[in-house]
Amino acid sequence: MEPSIQSPDNTQRRCSKLLLDIAVLLMSSGAHTERVNRNIQRISESLGYHADLLFSLSGITLTISANQKPGLHYTAFRQIKSYGVHMGVVSAISRLSWATYEGRMDLGAVQNEVERIKKLPHYPKAVLVIMVMLAGMAFCRVAGGETYPVILAGLATGSGFLTRHSLLSRGYNVALSIACASFIASGVSGIGIICSLGQFPEIAVATSVLFLIPGVPMINSVIDLMHGHTVIGHARGVQGAVISFAIAIGIILSSATLGVLS
Repeated sequence: MEPSIQSPDNTQRRCSKLLLDIAVLLMSSGAHTERVNRNIQRISESLGYHADLLFSLSGITLTISANQKPGLHYTAFRQIKSYGVHMGVVSAISRLSWATYEGRMDLGAVQNEVERIKKLPHYPKAVLVIMVMLAGMAFCRVAGGETYPVILAGLATGSGFLTRHSLLSRGYNVALSIACASFIASGVSGIGIICSLGQFPEIAVATSVLFLIPGVPMINSVIDLMHGHTVIGHARGVQGAVISFAIAIGIILSSATLGVLS
């Protein structure tokens, strides 16, 4: 007699799809890996399933098994297409996981809430540009920049931000987009060195590219390594190093173009 082969039911497939949606949403919004793992475990146990996750920089592999049928597993993979920062999404999913844990939401309610969270808006582009420019000007002023270098730092930061946003929205490579943004930002601010604007015009060059620093990937890399997520921790660290190298390439090329490379 041949042994019977059980297939996962529709509810198990729905739960698997939902958990992968949540995990990818968290990873692409700037959450560190252990936070993603804790949220998924909390929600899956509340829905009656045990979840095992394998994280990599390109995607997430999830295996779930029903608590009432521990021998019946279902494995699925989901690609992470992009990485960004949206703390509103991270916070909303954290509240969702606790609401599920306290028994206030079933599978259908969680699905509806996840769809709502996916539609949470980012800040308007104009607001982002203004705030990034003000941040660049503030960094320059704090570093000792005078009036003209501060103004140049603001213009350079805004130009670099728009360059990066434009290239990434067209699907260009991340490192190439960062290098181009660094080239534009340091090139605009480098005009102050050629025209001798202020006593220390080079401060504007140094501060105009600070918005490109990969702070979130580097911080998440350290947190992942401390929690034992070695593979993705190293991957995020390498990603941060590549972005830093791209920034340096942009500065070197703009300095050579302006003739101030020494």
